Amino acid sequence: MRDPPQRLAVGQVRWPQDRALVEGLIRDFAAWAGPRAGTDGPPVPLVRLPGRYRMPHGCILVAHAGSDPVGVAAFRRRRVGVCEIDQLFVREAFRGLSIAGVLLDGLIATALAVGYRRMMVEVGDGCRAAHEVYRKGGFQAVRSRAPRPGVATLGLDLRAALPVGPAAIGSPAGVG
Repeated sequence: MRDPPQRLAVGQVRWPQDRALVEGLIRDFAAWAGPRAGTDGPPVPLVRLPGRYRMPHGCILVAHAGSDPVGVAAFRRRRVGVCEIDQLFVREAFRGLSIAGVLLDGLIATALAVGYRRMMVEVGDGCRAAHEVYRKGGFQAVRSRAPRPGVATLGLDLRAALPVGPAAIGSPAGVG
């Protein structure tokens, strides 16, 4: 694994200033994941942003390497005390630099700060890199009430969470 960029910054998005930046990253994810996941659109409904992802019930983080937006991560409330990751994506040229782990750390820290006790995520069985990031973050397989073929449900007790990446999370995501 390569070292993260020296000027990596991760922070919460600012609304409405960062809308176009977030939409671009989510569209990149949808273009990348569509053929792999059988989807025909982004997992985060762009027209309703920030919607369910607005603090304190949700969160969207953006990672910048210098001034370049390189990754996005989001969670939203699933039920009382439980949030769900809907998005964790790093642009292809920046993969292998531990950026996904830094984004995951940011989601975990933010979820803890606003009072969530558990974090969930669904990951396709073929997404080995994603499974590895979540495993390093302490996520474990859990039984889903409505299992889907080819999809694993993972969960994390946030009170026992360990940091995955090296950077602190700031707010907002803009880079000056």
